[in-house]
Amino acid sequence: MHDTSQEGFYFLPLGGADDIGMNIYAYGANDKWIVVDAGYGFLGDDYKGMDMCYISPDFLEKRKENIEGLFITHGHEDHMGAIAHVWDALRCKVYATPFVAELMKERLEEFGLADQAEIEEVAEGSTVQTETFKVEYISLAHSVPESCGLFIQTPHGNIFHATDWRFDDGRLDMIKTDYEALKKIAQKKVTLFVCDSTNIFVDHQEPSEFQIRQNLLKLVPTIKGGLVATCFASNLMRLESFILAADLAGRTPILLGKTLHTNIKLAQKCGYFKDLPMAHLPEAADGITSDKALYICTGSQANYHSALAMIANGENKHVKLGKGDTVLFSSKIIPGNEEKIKRMQEKFIDDGVSVVTEEEQKIHTTGHCSKDELKKMYDIIKPEIVFPVHGDRSFIREHRAFAYSCGISHICSGKNGDLFFVSGERITHVDKVPIDVMGVDHKRSVSLHSEVVKNRVRIAYHCSLFASVVLSKENQVVDLQISSKDILDQADWQILVEKIKPELVEHLNIILKENSLNKHAEELMKSTIRKAVYHQTDTKPVTVMHIYQEQ
Repeated sequence: MHDTSQEGFYFLPLGGADDIGMNIYAYGANDKWIVVDAGYGFLGDDYKGMDMCYISPDFLEKRKENIEGLFITHGHEDHMGAIAHVWDALRCKVYATPFVAELMKERLEEFGLADQAEIEEVAEGSTVQTETFKVEYISLAHSVPESCGLFIQTPHGNIFHATDWRFDDGRLDMIKTDYEALKKIAQKKVTLFVCDSTNIFVDHQEPSEFQIRQNLLKLVPTIKGGLVATCFASNLMRLESFILAADLAGRTPILLGKTLHTNIKLAQKCGYFKDLPMAHLPEAADGITSDKALYICTGSQANYHSALAMIANGENKHVKLGKGDTVLFSSKIIPGNEEKIKRMQEKFIDDGVSVVTEEEQKIHTTGHCSKDELKKMYDIIKPEIVFPVHGDRSFIREHRAFAYSCGISHICSGKNGDLFFVSGERITHVDKVPIDVMGVDHKRSVSLHSEVVKNRVRIAYHCSLFASVVLSKENQVVDLQISSKDILDQADWQILVEKIKPELVEHLNIILKENSLNKHAEELMKSTIRKAVYHQTDTKPVTVMHIYQEQ
């Protein structure tokens, strides 16, 4: 490990440096550290039973006595979703704006940590002074209220950390950009700009959130039949737009999904949604026909247990869609979720449901900056070093090239776990920190590199086989039972077992005759059973064998 007490400051992107999601960053100076964000990543179909993952905080946990705070930039899952896992390891003070603080309290409550974590609410525009760092919360427009960039002042240079932002026309109260604060940090000098790359392939600024609201207010009253709309649960501005559009169309807004209801409740607690028409839970909306309702639900990313996925699968007890009904996808596709979202949309289309996305109607806009907006930000804050994050490698390469074309002379990027040292205008890669990715298995955490996860993946692709062998006192096979639920249909499986069982018993007895009953013999027996199934099915199943010996 590099000597982190040297003069200068350190930047360690543990997660978020070369992908979208799992955002967690650390900054060090004078052997002290602060942590920025604690986010989830989204798992694909390879990890059955798990939707979320996060970066293990092992490196930080070993230094928790030197951590001066955990600073959360905004309320998206990929930035604060893993707060319970990370905080439980660090046990440090947490700083966040009021709405984000309320979201975190809800998450910590789920894990029984709400009464233990110390959370300090920070108003937008306010500054937190720790022993070593001075952190200013600067309002930036994004797709969730109270999103902020962090201007971090260290004894050896300043950082502007802004991984999720765009410029917006500011016509909705919940979206703010503090241009004056941005001009002021330029005067104090921005040594390192850690910056969003999500929309680096978009050349020009996209429509404002206000424009999307106007589009929804025009579109929703024209739709007949049952109507479901999905968006990100944290996008309170979009939720507000749907509720207003429902009211204008003479529909009752009905919330499907605990997260939506919770977020509206927390927003009202923070002073938002004061004069908004009432939204109902489905249990309180009996008697309202589907053509008089607007069902607003979670699940735009086709997460397995989401409300929209259950509707698509015909498993939601409150909403049944069919011919003549409509689903509005007021959201973007998070990279990695393309296939499962497409499958869900095709299910709706097969049932005669109209699927409307941003490709057909402008009902979604981004929360991330285009190249035009990036150039504008460069011109305002005048950074000495630009470090692109929040994108995969192709996005990072494009961002680097664009920054260079804008006249930025010092540009750096890296991978998760890379440690960088910044001194003056020079940034140097000095070390590599081992990282592990943890999957969230219900409320448990398990390494994605662990045997249990590897076995789940193997079983998903290669099926499973269970064998029970009963031996006599003389180590001869008395009984052999072989079962599987996922190799063949049960009738075909029984035929297969009857075919291979006599010869298998003979082979197992030969193994037992030539070997004492030990680990080696057990592995030979298990391999023999697996190969017998493979020769008949071309399947190499994950095999579990139990041996019982008569007394």
